[in-house]
Amino acid sequence: MKIGILTFHRAHNYGAVLQCYALQQYLIQLGHDTYVIDYNNKKLWSYYSWRDRNYEQRIRRNVFKLPVRLFRYIKNRRKQIVRYKKFEYFQEKILKLSNTGSIVESPYDLILIGSDQVWNTSITDGFDPYYWGTFEKPKRTKVATYAASLRKLWSEEQYNVVYDALKNLDGISVREAAVGRYVKHLFPDLDVCCVPDPVMLLSPEHWRSFAKMPPIKKKYIFFYQAEASQSIYNTAVKIALQRGLPLFVLSADQWAVNSKECHSASPQEFLGWILNAELVVTSSFHALAFCILFQKDFYAVNLNKGQDERLKNMVSAFGLEQYLIDTVEDCKPNKPYCIDQEIEIQKKDASNYLLRLL
Repeated sequence: MKIGILTFHRAHNYGAVLQCYALQQYLIQLGHDTYVIDYNNKKLWSYYSWRDRNYEQRIRRNVFKLPVRLFRYIKNRRKQIVRYKKFEYFQEKILKLSNTGSIVESPYDLILIGSDQVWNTSITDGFDPYYWGTFEKPKRTKVATYAASLRKLWSEEQYNVVYDALKNLDGISVREAAVGRYVKHLFPDLDVCCVPDPVMLLSPEHWRSFAKMPPIKKKYIFFYQAEASQSIYNTAVKIALQRGLPLFVLSADQWAVNSKECHSASPQEFLGWILNAELVVTSSFHALAFCILFQKDFYAVNLNKGQDERLKNMVSAFGLEQYLIDTVEDCKPNKPYCIDQEIEIQKKDASNYLLRLL
């Protein structure tokens, strides 16, 4: 079958591009001709420009701080451009892309929307038809979601638009059980199932061979934050001091704390930093997912901003609740764990859902 994927593949975000790669590779392994439809939401894309216009404005506002801020801007610019180029290479050379015109001109048998927060209307500037299945398409093309997620609950004013879009889909699957319960509560007549994030569909061996190891020979702790948080950074520093190991920091925000050794990491290098670490500290859903896949020692730290349900859902699915902490005082010695059986159960859920669609 010919399958198209609509997701946030153009985001310069490690989790976004890796989950897209994973879903495409999984479907290719099943024997399907699979493309990522190269659509890019303008508001979403604005978050990932290689220029930081807000910071450029701050540089000009304060004459006294101008030399320091200008020096920092120039110092970081090269690393930011290198990271930007690495993401572009991944998106254009590693992913198999097809333009949006192919939806009509070279029809797909099935289009999957997701994974990631494709239902998060705050980051897509409202209801983007490409992420809700309301775009123009041939009648024979099925459209369904795969592991869709959202960060904020919909407002009552949005309910009718959401329902009208969802009821016309050929399948609805969500990533978190809590999201599934929420959708079923709002719209009891809809059939909603829960499936794992695409990164869980590929074997740990596949990811290990895909990863690029960092040039670090000594033991270290790796801290990755998708959303910058001073308190969580402080927690990571304290854990590193307790363990007596150096801390390497990578942030999705290039103006947040980033260690020079990993500031410009590619998606493959991001995997390598996790795989090679003695311990990983993170508040990121996808970094947590890879820790579990690699069976790494880790601490997932709550952001406490209404989005912790994603982390809770992941650790509870594998019986690893003690690995989710709020502060350094919550850290307990972690025991080795095996998640092979749970992974197979999750893969079966994904397989059953996709088989119904296919």
